[in-house]
Amino acid sequence: MTAIRDRYIDTLRALAIVRVVAYHAWGLGWLTIVFPSMGIMFALAGSLTAGSMDRSGLVTVGRRLRRLLPSIWVLGAVGASIMLVHGWTAEDVTAPTDPSMLLWILPLAPPPASDWGQEFVGVLWYISTYLWFVLLSPLLLPLFRRLPVVMLALPFLLVYVFSLNSFGMSDEVTGSIINCCTYLACWLLGFAHQDGTLHRLKWRVVLPVALAALTVGGWLAWINHEESNFDLTTDPMANSYWSFAFVLLLLRWQPNMSAPSSVPVLERFISLLNARAVTIYLWHNPGIFFAGLLLSQVELDTTPVGGAVLLLVGTLVWTAAAVLLFGWIEDLAARRRPQLLPGGEGTRRVAASATGDSGAPPGQRHELDERAKQHSTPR
Repeated sequence: MTAIRDRYIDTLRALAIVRVVAYHAWGLGWLTIVFPSMGIMFALAGSLTAGSMDRSGLVTVGRRLRRLLPSIWVLGAVGASIMLVHGWTAEDVTAPTDPSMLLWILPLAPPPASDWGQEFVGVLWYISTYLWFVLLSPLLLPLFRRLPVVMLALPFLLVYVFSLNSFGMSDEVTGSIINCCTYLACWLLGFAHQDGTLHRLKWRVVLPVALAALTVGGWLAWINHEESNFDLTTDPMANSYWSFAFVLLLLRWQPNMSAPSSVPVLERFISLLNARAVTIYLWHNPGIFFAGLLLSQVELDTTPVGGAVLLLVGTLVWTAAAVLLFGWIEDLAARRRPQLLPGGEGTRRVAASATGDSGAPPGQRHELDERAKQHSTPR
């Protein structure tokens, strides 16, 4: 069935995924400044969640969980098996018999893992934060629409407060709260994008706000650079301001994407990354670990550049294999026909960006979707 899609949003998500893989493979902290992928991914997810809630209400929460959790369960099954094979016992600090193993079913916090499983757990902080945002969105969305300025300002205050005081909570709980506070403003900007509020804002308002946030975020990153090495993931305060500014600018800017979308290979690649975003995100980090383990054994290239290239190649091979083996789970979870490699003719796209082919602002996409359904034919 022909689907109305926003090519610009899909392109942003694809770029964010590529940047995440490069950052984890090469450990280049400054990439978080060049392109703050996590803030962008939370904003895009917030926009989609708001649109779904407008159409379906609280049912959206269940649908979001249904579409995400099966892929995590498969990751947990494979990861736990590898950990058990390598001697993960009840005597370990993070034991497989611990009640917190239930977090592999609903990861509201990173689940336990042995040393061999840390690479499976490392990226799940994003999933935990995403789940909290989804669960809280029935409350956040009406509050944001009633008090948008207050709600956008609140996360920056909360990041500051919880960065200074844990209030007797464990490091794990405090870390989860700080993650949520760091990216909450980006999630709320996703709401504003879906409502069309950002589209209606004049650039004379957007630019000064974004510049102020960039200035504060850049200043905080600079004064802490000896400790963080300009890696914003280790500096929540700087990260919150910098990511907010980038998201504000990127979501306000709605370029015409007709030229990039006319390249079939690029269009299919972007479609594939979007259709398999969860699988790529979950499995690329273990791929980095096992590729590095293999390279340390065979010593094909010990030079820094050669080793980095081989590590990335090994990671991409692992991730591609994961997409082929487990990617179809995303189709089943979304109640789509399972495909080995989506993104071909069966997923033809039509732009609905604000200045793209349709000329409609984000808040009118639901109407476009309904028209598409009325005039589409099953494939």
